[in-house]
Amino acid sequence: MHKINVLYCFDNKFWKTALVSMCSLMHNKNADTEIDIYCMVPQKTSNWARWKIQRTVRKFKNCRLIWRKIIPNENPFETYDFKKWHPVIFYRLFAHKIFPNLDRMLYLDSDTLIFGDLWELFQTDMGDNVIGAVRDMALVDNPNNYIGQYVREFTEKHMKGGHYINSGVLLMDMTKRAELDSLGQPIDSKQLVCPDQDLLNMRFAGRILYLSLKYNFTYAYLPSDYDKTDAENARSNYVIYHFYTRKPFQLHYHQRDLFAYYTKMCQIAGTSPMRIARHENQFTPKKTHIPGIKIVGDRIKLFGITVGQI
Repeated sequence: MHKINVLYCFDNKFWKTALVSMCSLMHNKNADTEIDIYCMVPQKTSNWARWKIQRTVRKFKNCRLIWRKIIPNENPFETYDFKKWHPVIFYRLFAHKIFPNLDRMLYLDSDTLIFGDLWELFQTDMGDNVIGAVRDMALVDNPNNYIGQYVREFTEKHMKGGHYINSGVLLMDMTKRAELDSLGQPIDSKQLVCPDQDLLNMRFAGRILYLSLKYNFTYAYLPSDYDKTDAENARSNYVIYHFYTRKPFQLHYHQRDLFAYYTKMCQIAGTSPMRIARHENQFTPKKTHIPGIKIVGDRIKLFGITVGQI
């Protein structure tokens, strides 16, 4: 039996999206693959979400759910510098503290879809690297692309000749505790645009194993220096699809086969693409009559900074 530890981090907005990803993960595993699914969620995540996910996981053989609510004082990123970002995006960065008994963890963003067994990825030889990840597809050679230029400048400043990675799929060596602890060290957060992803790139430059694009694929333009052979192979044989350029429920007229597969996984999860879209819409920031104040879910934000909860 092959054992895989998989981590998801989400809140009330994205639990249904995460469940669809989990269904694709479990649906496509081999019979001899055992999966422990670890969920790090905020303290106020609904009990209904846990019950629904637990009930679904139990339908699959050799799959188990480990549910862990995170209280604010457990999050080393609950500081003034990082308050403007949602705390859940930092959860994966201190998973080694919450699950100290694990040697290795595969983190998946909630908006991923799995098309095959992940044992080959999970048992990859990482050498002395702290994480394994796929190079980000930001258009660094396009002077008119804001994110591309940010990534290019960030890479030149911090990456020691390496490539900037996308943090939607991470293979983490949990035994490298000192290195992982360094993610929580004080930093001038004003220079960060994608804080969790930027921290991983900055701290682990030179200690990142670059994985094949097939493990974190999305339909998008590639930088001109991207490995063309790997890209062509990934386009027809991707194992993990990541919806970070377009939401899955926007694919009906674009990638019909992909949308059909996503719909099938939604059905296994007991939902549909449109129901997920409506669910996430409930958490769209709502403006108030007071300038600068918005309500996002149960959070009250003043110019983007959380100042209270409902």
